[in-house]
Amino acid sequence: MKKPIKIIIWGLSAGLVLALAAGLGVMWPFLTYPQTTVSIDRLAPLQVPAQEQFMAGIGVRDITTPIGIPKMGYSAWARQADGFRTRLKARAFYLKPVAGEPMVVIQADLPASSLLLLRNVSEAVARQTDVAFHNISLHATHTHSGPGQYFSSDFYNTFGSDKPGFDPDVFEFLVSQIADAVIAAFQQQRPAKVAIGTQSIYGVTKNRAMGAYVKNNNVAGKQQNDAAALRAVNPQLTLVRIDGQTDSGEFKPMGAFSTFAIHGTGIPPFTHPYHGDVWAFFERDLEQRIASHYQPPWQPVHGPFEANHADNNPNYRKGMRGDSETRRIGLALSDQAWQIFSSLDSQLTDQVRITTAQRELDLLDPVSDPDKLLCERAIAGTAIVGAAKDDEVFPVSYIPWFQRGWPDSGERDCHREKRWMLSGLQQWALAPSRYPHKLVLHVFQLNELLLVGLPFEITLEAGNRIGKAVTKVAPESVEQVVVSSHSNGFFGYSVTDEEYSAQWYEGGHTLYGPRTTEFLARQSARLVKDMSLQPGLSEMPESWAFSLVSRHFFPQERKPEGQRMQVRVPRFVAGTVDTEPYWQWDYVDVATSDMELHQPLMQIEASADGEHFTPLMSGAFQPVSDEGYDMQIRYLEDLQHGMARYQLRWYNPQVAIPGQWFRFQVAPRSGLAEITSSAFR
Repeated sequence: MKKPIKIIIWGLSAGLVLALAAGLGVMWPFLTYPQTTVSIDRLAPLQVPAQEQFMAGIGVRDITTPIGIPKMGYSAWARQADGFRTRLKARAFYLKPVAGEPMVVIQADLPASSLLLLRNVSEAVARQTDVAFHNISLHATHTHSGPGQYFSSDFYNTFGSDKPGFDPDVFEFLVSQIADAVIAAFQQQRPAKVAIGTQSIYGVTKNRAMGAYVKNNNVAGKQQNDAAALRAVNPQLTLVRIDGQTDSGEFKPMGAFSTFAIHGTGIPPFTHPYHGDVWAFFERDLEQRIASHYQPPWQPVHGPFEANHADNNPNYRKGMRGDSETRRIGLALSDQAWQIFSSLDSQLTDQVRITTAQRELDLLDPVSDPDKLLCERAIAGTAIVGAAKDDEVFPVSYIPWFQRGWPDSGERDCHREKRWMLSGLQQWALAPSRYPHKLVLHVFQLNELLLVGLPFEITLEAGNRIGKAVTKVAPESVEQVVVSSHSNGFFGYSVTDEEYSAQWYEGGHTLYGPRTTEFLARQSARLVKDMSLQPGLSEMPESWAFSLVSRHFFPQERKPEGQRMQVRVPRFVAGTVDTEPYWQWDYVDVATSDMELHQPLMQIEASADGEHFTPLMSGAFQPVSDEGYDMQIRYLEDLQHGMARYQLRWYNPQVAIPGQWFRFQVAPRSGLAEITSSAFR
């Protein structure tokens, strides 16, 4: 046999082996992992007597999952959590008009929303509140540094993080904490007022997919430079302020929820700690400003979440992506939000009108798509592997076909220009039911604001087109339409037909084909129109059952039999151009299974003599603690006797003050008393 023929045969054989290995890798969890079935019933809520004034309540719970949970957002490039830089929270806003049904808006510091999570929370809430299933919406910040493994589709439980499988423990923890937040909001309701404000903000975001964006027929100029990228964004920050009546009869701010279009990608891939990204600084800084200025008798709450953000990234400076830039951008957003919030003092009203509508569709049922706009089944494109701009990983992101901007001829099938990941193996290995297919559309009108919640990451121009379709049929009382990504589930992306043809990351991740945005625009407009005719419209099943391949990631229980102790005295690490300064302390504590990251853990104490310490305050009302955004815990290693080694950090510490001493203080855990570090200054 001639040598060239041998080479060809060997090449074909190697290709076949690689293809089979890839197919087996995709199928492995589905062939070997156990199934977990979650069943949910649509319960009727409590019947509560009507009231004669508008009522509101806000509840907050910590949703920081344990160390070791896979993080979702960067897929295979993600790393399991080794602690947190900022805690993750869920915030529930209960709003009850005089006429009509109460509504709850849930904001969560999560990588994405989840239909399974929404429905199970709704079931738990219905037992103890008057909130019906169709009046709850779950929105996410889309931080890429939060936990995964809680989704209603095998596709995202398997490929959203670096480890596959739905985790029942993660899921049950999130359900319990989020439901408790809603119940707390219901129980703490009081007479209230609202006001709505909006403002355009440029400079904090940039369009990361200009090569696809300029394909849109309505985009003039077609420039792809940095200046154009700063203009091609959704600049609208919309804020709903809520004030409550105090025991003395005056009204003080309870907090706000807001929407803005910015990816939670200020913290890059390959990092380990949980992090709320730009949103964490945005959330907490505005809360502190409200508390300091208005001095209400409660802790104000701010719950921001995504608008249509899919191609809008944080505008971090080149080469400086990370904590420092994330902090800078988040605080800049807080500056603008504070201007809106404080300007609404004179616009608060207790005349509040709320209407809602929710419809659930199954995209595997042809009846759900009468116009045949969607492809019959979901398919992921090769551009997903290449990653979004600024998230490239060498060499994968630079290989043709995986690299963005390598469309197919567009003539093969419904998915047109999309190059199928693994070609036909994807279709063979993953049944259509493995992908997300149960779609919830949710709209609500709150006075002059109309919000459309969709379970997609929606690009700037796709959101514009959906918003335009909705505006045409919206009631005359509507002055502003917000299209909110990451609401009530996750289906990947929605781009315009023109953007899809370029097959950048966003188009490759549009699972149901090039006409997805057109489908969402029609369905959203239809739902808004139906809501006008039938307020409180609810079209959904009476029950649900989700069967998912599963795996447990919670740390294994290790009974603590040792003692907490200091390993090294605190030491100072100076900042650089792109890193923050911090104090660092290494110590021994209980194993990761007993750290309970969702409970208050650490704070900084101060002293004038080095012996008598009290909590250090940030302003007049906020201790310097892990409830803010400048304290971090890192797990380092397991030790004997059910103990582990950790490192605490205090970022951006106060400058040296003559006669001022500081120390780390760590709260009790698993029956072990609190521990403090050596004093330092």
